[in-house]
Amino acid sequence: MRDIIQDITMPKRKPKKRKPRAKRKVVEPSQPSDIPFQKVRVEWIDILSDSGWADDKQFNKMQLAFPVNEGWLYSKDKDSIKLFASYDKDALTKEITFGDRTMIPLACVKKLTKVH
Repeated sequence: MRDIIQDITMPKRKPKKRKPRAKRKVVEPSQPSDIPFQKVRVEWIDILSDSGWADDKQFNKMQLAFPVNEGWLYSKDKDSIKLFASYDKDALTKEITFGDRTMIPLACVKKLTKVH
């Protein structure tokens, strides 16, 4: 009797259909770069710090981070590299302003690769 009441009051739900996974597409630049900088990928080691208190077990769990940055190489000298990941070019003056800027000590850089 209870099953009959439940069937009347609670309609059964249809199982949801899963959407197929989207395939990743390789995106080609829509136009050639109009700035005089090389696009690069930088793999580097980052410092980790924590200002809180910790016991020896927590201290031993600390690990360095291995970030990857992609962008345009602004400059490189004996101490560091400077990258930017976005820019704006004024249509009239052709002046470039830079965004998402990063400066990495060269001693922390593990690999620098040109991106085509």
